[in-house]
Amino acid sequence: MAAAAMSNAAMGKALWDAAEAGNTGEVTRLLEAGAPMNWANRYRQTPLMRAAEDGQVASMRVLLDRGADLEAKNMNRNTALIMASHNGHVEAMALLLDRGADLEAKNKRGNTALILAARNGNVEAMALLLDRGSDLEAKNMDGSTALIWAAQAGKAAMDWVKAEHLKALVLQILENAGRARERERARCAEALAAKQAELEEAQARCAEALAAKQAEMEEALAAKQAELDAQADAAQAYRTATVAAMAALEARVKQLEDLAQLL
Repeated sequence: MAAAAMSNAAMGKALWDAAEAGNTGEVTRLLEAGAPMNWANRYRQTPLMRAAEDGQVASMRVLLDRGADLEAKNMNRNTALIMASHNGHVEAMALLLDRGADLEAKNKRGNTALILAARNGNVEAMALLLDRGSDLEAKNMDGSTALIWAAQAGKAAMDWVKAEHLKALVLQILENAGRARERERARCAEALAAKQAELEEAQARCAEALAAKQAEMEEALAAKQAELDAQADAAQAYRTATVAAMAALEARVKQLEDLAQLL
């Protein structure tokens, strides 16, 4: 008799167990069989979160390649990155960060991955997170930062965090100065653009006024030319009429002279 098909929940639990054990082959087989990759137990912990908690990098990679939820949170609102950081699994953390995990995600106590790494004195985990840009000044619900937790964790961690804190402050100052320069350049560019716009607007107004004045002058010249043409036509007509009248007068005089000779 064929074995009964596993339920969705059973397959999810089996996947969770395989991820916990780092049994990558079984993780792969179950996913190919259709196991729900984001199945969560009663604590809302997914297979990816469990694998990250134990540093099972190979199983994590298989789950991530199949699209496991990178930002899923358990009942304490811990993400896979937070859990890996809490236990100092640097390779697992790097994989999650490479896939785009949120550096600043917080659990229900407001702790970030960096704060938990500092609390546990895990210098390598802290170095990785800060190298990826984690906020050294982030505070949890108690107002504690990574620096405060490192002070309680031990001298080595504290010394390292102080050095990183100083470096971060210097970088922040340089970044702020760079942003100030960018803002000043942007302000100058904006002012220049405004002046350029004013100049172009003034040029447009001048061109419009000049065109209007030129049209007015051309219209006046055309009217004057028409007036002169009319006067010339009238003068020509007058000359033509005068010549005709003179010719008629001369003809009449000739007639009278001829008549006088006959008398």
